[in-house]
Amino acid sequence: MSGYTLDEKLRLQQLRELRRQWLKDQELSPREPVLPPRRMCPLERFWANFLWDGASWKKATKPYAIVSMKPRIFPGDTIMETGEVIPPMRDFPDQHH
Repeated sequence: MSGYTLDEKLRLQQLRELRRQWLKDQELSPREPVLPPRRMCPLERFWANFLWDGASWKKATKPYAIVSMKPRIFPGDTIMETGEVIPPMRDFPDQHH
């Protein structure tokens, strides 16, 4: 007759469950700090809050590169506000840039 008896199997199962529970109890959650919070001077506190990932200035999105361009004007175009027509360009046949 080899193997464990029913009482020994039950005892081993209970020990296994107790070990697992003990290991779970050893794990610290974020809400269980190991050490008391360190006291910071006001300047350290400012930088800690300023550089924090959830800081409000990091969440704000600013349009940095929005540039409004005026439409180009070509000869023959009419300016809507004044009704002025852009005259054709003068020719300079014998001169180069």
